[in-house]
Amino acid sequence: MKLINKETLSEINAAINELPDRCRLIFKLIKEDGLKYAEVAQLLEISIKTVENQMSIAVKKLAVVINRMIAEYKTSAS
Repeated sequence: MKLINKETLSEINAAINELPDRCRLIFKLIKEDGLKYAEVAQLLEISIKTVENQMSIAVKKLAVVINRMIAEYKTSAS
C-alpha cells in the first residue's frame, strides 16, 4: 500500500483551501477538529442541514480533485 506523498497531500490541501470560506471552515471543524455536525451547527449558529449541505459541497469538490489526480497517476504509470 502506498502512502500519500507530499505533493499529493499538498494538492489536496490546496483544494481544501480553495473551498468557499464557510464551506472550508465547516469541513475543517469536522474533519480536522473532530466536531460532530450538531456541534458545528451550534457553534456557528446554523442548522444541521446547512452543515450537511456544506460538507456535501466540500466532499464533491474534493472528489473531483482526487479523481483527477488518480487519472493522472494512472496515465503516468502506464
